[in-house]
Amino acid sequence: MNSRRLRFAMIGTGNFGPVLAKFISESADIVAICDPSPGSRTGFVASTGLKVAEYDDYRRLLEKENIDAVALTGPNFTHAPIAVAAAQAGRHVFCEKTMAPTVADCWKMVRACEAAKVKLMVGQKRRLRPPWARMIQLLEPLGGVAAMSITGYFDARPDDFKGWWTRESESGGVLALSGVHELDWMRALCGDVEAVSAVVGPQVDQRFDFSDSIHVMLRFRSGAIGFLGVSLSYPLRRYRQVYGAEITCRLGGMRLVSSFHDADLYWKLLAESDEHHERFEEPGGDPVGANEALRKETREFVRWIVDGTEPCLTWREGLRCVEIIESARCSAKQQGSWITLPLYPELES
Repeated sequence: MNSRRLRFAMIGTGNFGPVLAKFISESADIVAICDPSPGSRTGFVASTGLKVAEYDDYRRLLEKENIDAVALTGPNFTHAPIAVAAAQAGRHVFCEKTMAPTVADCWKMVRACEAAKVKLMVGQKRRLRPPWARMIQLLEPLGGVAAMSITGYFDARPDDFKGWWTRESESGGVLALSGVHELDWMRALCGDVEAVSAVVGPQVDQRFDFSDSIHVMLRFRSGAIGFLGVSLSYPLRRYRQVYGAEITCRLGGMRLVSSFHDADLYWKLLAESDEHHERFEEPGGDPVGANEALRKETREFVRWIVDGTEPCLTWREGLRCVEIIESARCSAKQQGSWITLPLYPELES
């Protein structure tokens, strides 16, 4: 393995930028940052302590800096043009979820990276966090999923979504704000989605130009069915208190009760009289298992570049989640009609 540490640029230095930078820095060097906001760049440097070159235009950064890869942590609608430019400059791309607002944008990213022979990975870390990863491990003894239900009703007002987050064309809509990680985890459990049906409720939070409540039904190629319900206007819970799951398996079942710092997993075989209980806790006040998942995905991305070992996640997981999200938007506009996947067969080849 090449002993030289890779050189990264962070493009997007807002809330999540410093968080991801911490884990990238464990296995690579961050040498440059880019953000149009001077205040955001200043905050990034202050919180990370990194000595980096600063840019307000990613094109200039790609032209001037000797880097191996970029990490995209800016607004969703900026991911595609930056990823394409980075690929054309010969840089590998790590992109935070949501990959892009549309499936067409995702394919532009994929084709540009394929043409340039650079790596493209999307950070869909939920399946890597220990409680959720443990449920994937339990699929074999429990016989696979027959049906599953996930509900994410919470109050988004304290999260202060504004600007591009509130515009469907730039963010991707309600499921891009909340639900994209859950969709990827559902795919990790059940495989590819065959069809999607969705309906939206009356809008409560007027900040958004889209409905803030949605119910999505998924039919998987495996025969499993799934439900995901999201509402951003439920005043009794905050975000980190939701997204547990109820899962019926062919030989038993699982239930996850999650909170900010901990999670409780219950599971039972049909042939058993007593349920199993596993407790997951995160010291230090961080979301349960999040640090472990971020460390794993960034290390595997670096290793993928260095020695070609394919990681736990690639672009495929990110694109398929956007495909489900866009299909749900289409279905909701058609009063819940079933949309079959792939959404755009002509883009697949």
